[in-house]
Amino acid sequence: MDKYLKRIITALLCFLFIIVLNFALPRLLPGDPVAYLAGSGEEEMSVGQYEYYREALHLDESIFSQFKHYVKSLLNFSLGYSYKKGEVVSKLIAMRIKNTIQITVPAIILSTFFGLVMALKGGEKLKLFMVALNSAPSFLISLLLLIFFSFTFKLFPYSGLNSIGGGGLLDRIHHLSLPVIALTLSMTPSRFIMMHNSIQTVLNERYILYAKARGVKKSRVERYYILKNVISPFITMVGLSVSVAVGGSLVIENIFSIGGMGALLSDAIYTLDYPLMQGILFVTTLIMTLSICVTDVICILLDPRIRRRRNG
Repeated sequence: MDKYLKRIITALLCFLFIIVLNFALPRLLPGDPVAYLAGSGEEEMSVGQYEYYREALHLDESIFSQFKHYVKSLLNFSLGYSYKKGEVVSKLIAMRIKNTIQITVPAIILSTFFGLVMALKGGEKLKLFMVALNSAPSFLISLLLLIFFSFTFKLFPYSGLNSIGGGGLLDRIHHLSLPVIALTLSMTPSRFIMMHNSIQTVLNERYILYAKARGVKKSRVERYYILKNVISPFITMVGLSVSVAVGGSLVIENIFSIGGMGALLSDAIYTLDYPLMQGILFVTTLIMTLSICVTDVICILLDPRIRRRRNG
């Protein structure tokens, strides 16, 4: 249990580090921090605009007062203000993150399911295929799916969330199928490889050999003997890979022209909208931290041996 508590504490410390980094970086970069925090170049601002931004961003106050305003923006979840887009950062992210969730959540569920099932049923040939697939970047998988299933066979649309004029649930599923498949294919191999190696290690344990010698059914051995001993590290890996899923989704969204966090981040980078970039970094780090904490708590609840070691 101490191992999981240390991991939770480490995740929280990393999250705090990102918070401090978000505050410090614009003030440590060469040049005037007004330009970075306002998302505008110094040459683009008039004297009046410069003074307005300086006062609005509290840069005329002490560093401690600036940090207080910064923390306040995090606590009320406004995450600052994007002067490029003329909107509160949290509202911009809220409008886009729902599209990202529609890709990442199904992909996480599907990759977890397929990785687990194939690790239990698959052999060495499947492992070789998964190792090869694991080396393929997500953008390459996405492009191949586009070429074959959108342009060659015309089975799926190549962009957007819905057809022109809107559509229902089935239309949305049709449009999101390829992005979800692409992200699932990019995430499944790592889950499979980790689970496959864990299962192979457990298969050599004496209690597995004894169970097989007693004639215990294969399905029972898999469910009650193997899974119980490998499920905790697998769940931990799923939690750690949530941030990978979000990162992969940002790339895949741009390829399939889905207006999610990926498009928002690309726009923020292209226009040098630092407040928006910082807000996206904060949200993705928050998601990663929460996923690590939740999965570690689940591991503690699922494995009674961890609780016994703690109580003993």
